Amino acid sequence: MIPEHRPTRLPVFLATALSKLYSIGINHQNRKFDRGDGVTTLDRPVISIGNLSTGGTGKTPLVQHVVRLLIEAGHHPAIAMRGYKAKPGEIGDEQREHMDALPGVPIVAQPDRIAGLLKLFATDEGKRVDCVVLDDGFQHRKIARDLEIVVIDASRPPFGDALLPLGFLRESAESLERADVVVISHAEMVEQEALGELRNWVAKRVRAETVVSVVTHRWDRIVEYNCDGERVAEHPVERVLNEQVAVLTGIGHPEAFVSMAVAEGAKISHRSDRPDHDDFSCSVVDEFLDHARAAGASAILITNKDWTKLKSRVKRENSGGVELDALPVLVPDLGLGFQSGESDLKSACMRVFES
Repeated sequence: MIPEHRPTRLPVFLATALSKLYSIGINHQNRKFDRGDGVTTLDRPVISIGNLSTGGTGKTPLVQHVVRLLIEAGHHPAIAMRGYKAKPGEIGDEQREHMDALPGVPIVAQPDRIAGLLKLFATDEGKRVDCVVLDDGFQHRKIARDLEIVVIDASRPPFGDALLPLGFLRESAESLERADVVVISHAEMVEQEALGELRNWVAKRVRAETVVSVVTHRWDRIVEYNCDGERVAEHPVERVLNEQVAVLTGIGHPEAFVSMAVAEGAKISHRSDRPDHDDFSCSVVDEFLDHARAAGASAILITNKDWTKLKSRVKRENSGGVELDALPVLVPDLGLGFQSGESDLKSACMRVFES
């Protein structure tokens, strides 16, 4: 099946051929991991949170939700992630977002997560760590896990999709058999009939004991920053009502963010969607600001993850960078709401400490 939307401009015949080769490769790798080849078991519980497909599915707020559950239960988690597209010696956007939301939680961000974790465990800080949360860990099977959580975006269901590069799937739907928990995200973006269809599809592909949770994403508040990048105020979500905003994104699924903005009454005067994890060069930001001003925008609306990058570009005294002029920056604080499965998810996370 050829998906309606594809991640590449390659001709269909070539993308189809590469997708078949990708399938052979990923299946070979999974058979090795199923046998335990090349898998390292850590001396403390591991919870993996990942995706079946590429792009934004709402994984980051779920990672933070799980880490907070662990902390509230008296545990000391660390997060291990790839640090995707982070330049050497720099902190990537996803790591920065976790650092801002979870101060004091140790974070390992490097391609070799095992080496990074072992290095952390050898420190005084690491000796307190009693569990690990793998951010984007579903395909990172070199670390054994005690709980496998997979996030599926309800607004972009896997059925009708295809494996990379023909489609957005990293693995086939059969891989859901490994899942202990499936979290269906962005339920607010689809009708109940479509949500029911997805739940039925998932139920046919997971084990009988697999927990299925359904979550919505919501804006809990709006944090405002001034043109110098300084935090100046917190507002109710109504702050964006009828506001003429310019939207800048560098995330995997910008449509979800824009849809939420429109639902809250924001008026989109200009929109610029950059590739996922784009570093927002000064030239890109300057061009965005020119268009924003020309379109009559009175504020910039941006995700927290993208604000961590844009903030680093803001001009400071005696330094280069971009000038936001008088445009305030509005950053929604994203929260999760559970339609179902909240207590089951929590129980599954706590059970990893029982063995």
